[in-house]
Parts: sequence; C-alpha cells; structure tokens
Amino acid sequence: MIAQFGQRFSTPAQYALTCLFALPCFALRLQWPWHSFSFFLFAPAVLLGAALFGKGPAILATVLTAVFTVFFWIEPIYTLRLSSAQVPPLVLYALVCIGIVGLCEWSRAALNRDHRAALAEARARASARLDGIDFWRGLVLCTIFINHVPGNVLEAITHRNFGVSDSAEAFVFLSGVSLALAYGHRFRPGERAGVMVAMLRRVLKLYGVHVALSFAAIAIFSAGALYWRQPDLLMSHGRSLYVKDAWTCLIGIVSLGHQLGYFNILPLYMALILAVPALLWLARIDVTLMLVVSALLYALTRYTGWNLPNWPTQGGWFLNPLAWQFIMAIGLAAGLSLKQRGEIPVTAPLLLLAAIVVAIGFLMSPYGPGAARNWIGANGHLDTDKSVLGLTRLSHFLALAYLIYGLRISALCRRSVLFAPLATMGRHGLLIFALLSVFSALGQVLVTTVRTGVWFDIAFLGGGLVLLWFVAHLADTARPPRRPRPVAQPALAG
Repeated sequence: MIAQFGQRFSTPAQYALTCLFALPCFALRLQWPWHSFSFFLFAPAVLLGAALFGKGPAILATVLTAVFTVFFWIEPIYTLRLSSAQVPPLVLYALVCIGIVGLCEWSRAALNRDHRAALAEARARASARLDGIDFWRGLVLCTIFINHVPGNVLEAITHRNFGVSDSAEAFVFLSGVSLALAYGHRFRPGERAGVMVAMLRRVLKLYGVHVALSFAAIAIFSAGALYWRQPDLLMSHGRSLYVKDAWTCLIGIVSLGHQLGYFNILPLYMALILAVPALLWLARIDVTLMLVVSALLYALTRYTGWNLPNWPTQGGWFLNPLAWQFIMAIGLAAGLSLKQRGEIPVTAPLLLLAAIVVAIGFLMSPYGPGAARNWIGANGHLDTDKSVLGLTRLSHFLALAYLIYGLRISALCRRSVLFAPLATMGRHGLLIFALLSVFSALGQVLVTTVRTGVWFDIAFLGGGLVLLWFVAHLADTARPPRRPRPVAQPALAG
C-alpha cells in the first residue's frame, strides 16, 4: 500500500519530501499562468503528502504552497498582502485541500482491517439507531442538490412540484427531531451547561462551514465568469455586491448580514440552534407550553414583520428565524414524544385530515389541474411565502410528514435498495450539505455555460449524487466506533 511505503521514512524525511513535492508544481506554474487561481496547481503536492505521509505533512504542503502563491504570483508580488479578490480563491483552495486530506485519512482508516472489524461489531450492537430519520435526511439532501441547480431536467420530479412546501421545511423539522433525541433527555439541572456548550460548538462549526462555502461560491462563480467571459454569473443572488465592493461583501458574509442565494440555510440553522436551549427549557416545564410560546412568537413575527437585518443591503434575512423557529419547535416536540413514548400518536381522523391537506396541496402545485389551481388562487389567500414560513406551506408539510409517519412509509422504504445509501448520506448531514453546496455552485456555472441538454443534467447530477454517497460511505466506514446508547426503537425508524 502507498501509505505503508510512506511510513518507511522518518518524520523529518516525510516533511522534507512533502516540501520537495511542491517543486514540480512550482515549475509548472512558471509555464502556466493562472493568475488568482494559481493555488490549485499545487493540489497534487498536497495529495501526495496526504496519501504517503498523513495529515501533518499535507497540512504543511497546504500552508507552504499557499504562501508560495501569494508571495510569488499574487499582486503585489513579493509580499504576503492579499486583495479582496484573492480571498475567495484562497478559501476554496483550503477547502479542496481539507477535502483531499479528509478523503486520504478516511481511506486509510477504512482499509484498516482491525478498524473495520471493530466498526462492524459496534454497528451490530447499535441496532436501535433511528435510520429512518437518516434516510429522510439523506433524501432531503439529494433533493436540495437537484433543486439548487436550476434549469436541470431532474428538478421537475422533486416533491416541491407536487405540493406547496419543499426541502427547507423538512430540513429544519428533522433537525428539531434529531436535537430532541440527542439532547432532550440531558437538558436537566446539572447537565444543561454541557448541552449548551455542545450546541455552541455546533453553531461555531456551522459558522465556519457557512463562511467557507460562501467564499468558495464566490470563487467558483468568479472563475466561471472569467473563463467563459460571462459576467452575468456574478450579477445575481447577492453576488453583484462582490463586484461593486468586494471587501464590504466579504465583511457582510462574515457578519451573516449578507447571505448569497442558495447559501442561506446554514445561518437560519445557526440561529435556530441558539434558540433550542430556551425551547427545551420550556419543554421541561410542559411541551404544550413550548409550542404555545413558539406559536405566539411566530404570530407576532408575521404581524409585526420582525426579522434579523441584512447588511450592507436593506431588508432582513431571506429565511426569517423568528418565524422558522416554529417548525423547529414542532420538530423538538415530535422528537421528545419519540424519546419518551417511543411513538407519536396516530389517529384515523388526523390521518384523513392530513390526506385532505396533502391532496389540496397537490391541486395548488405546478402539476395540479390548471382549473383547480386557478380557482384556489382566485378564491383563497395562499399564504405560501417561504421567507416567513407561510401557514399554507407549514400546514402542507406537517400534513405530509404526519401522513408519511402514520402510514409507516419508512418501513416500506427500508425494503428499497436506496434506503441504505440515503441513510448513509443522512448520517453525515453537514459534510454532504457542504459538498453538495460546492457541487451545486459548479453546476449552476456549467448549466449556464456548457450545458448541452438532458444527458448533461443526468450525467452531472447522477455523478454528483454517486460521489456524495461515496464520500458519505467513506466517512461512515472511517468513523471511530462509538459505544451505542440504549434507546427505545420508535416507529419512525420503521
């Protein structure tokens, strides 16, 4: 194995050889000027360092090659000063290098026989894993990937075309369920501080991922605009501010005041996680009290127009956390019910009502009958504003979720060959979301510039989904075995 060959060298030799790997890339850069994207010519050096010697030498290669590029080729040369235009490419390069190091480390762990045996044993013991939740989260992530490459042929078959809600509601609701299962039983006197610290760490991690993804998106769209001479790629979804005033745009991204289109769900998620301790505290008193308080805040937000402000542009956040906290609270209530009772009560009248709401949602959808859609639009107030979680959207999603749960759709899906791959992706939600965000930005550029038709859509999206599964599978295999906690198996998992 290549890793075993690399371990024959002493530690100083490993670091020295890694530095030498950068020299051929350095020579190539002399013959192939790439301006601000010169960083990526050094990626092979990072790959060799990671594959042969591990993450330490690879991190050295990343830092060393970045310094090389900034010092020798980025204007003003022979300094370590960076203009605002160079920050996104540098961040994208760092993300690529982190991905290379991570894949090499996961591959090394996955190929370790002892590790594989221990992991298989741990999974055999962890039979109480709520893989139904993982499955639906994985499906939602796949849907987000497809919908975030607008104009492709596959987005016509995602579930938003058959109702009035979409993946955003499912993403937040499942997050609430998962947080309740993970922390609900621990949020009691003596353990609350630990839970809040864990959530704060999660928020800081999400913040770092969001900023890095936003910078990477700017770099990808900038590269596309330069290479294909398509300046319009930088004129929509908040990217025009980068063209007008790059430093202000970058500061806005760091402050969360400026959020790029298709990259605005993680700020919402961060704000909602910060609200979870207060919601869990109310739930410890009474779950109904938590839901009532959350509903009142939702109603006040809808009435007053409260929102977190944008900066430097006018207006508020596209996804208003003061409204979206309501669906997070509902998810927490569902998770607490699963944790305490092992199930969510299901009754025939509620199932019938949910089926009626879902059917009405279909009539209002793009694929619904035109006459019914026009009649509903003309005679009813369709509160479908995504920004403030319109009541029609909320009602449709909750009815759909209840119908799926009540009819035990998870158990039926478990027989499908797609269940295990989607559950694997769902177990690594943040990793897969970060990758699909980068892939979707690349897809938007390619759809605008080089798309040739349906087969391009199928090849790009199909290949992207397979790659997302492969990365999730690699991360799953390389994950250190953990001692499972005994939990009741609720019906949601099938």
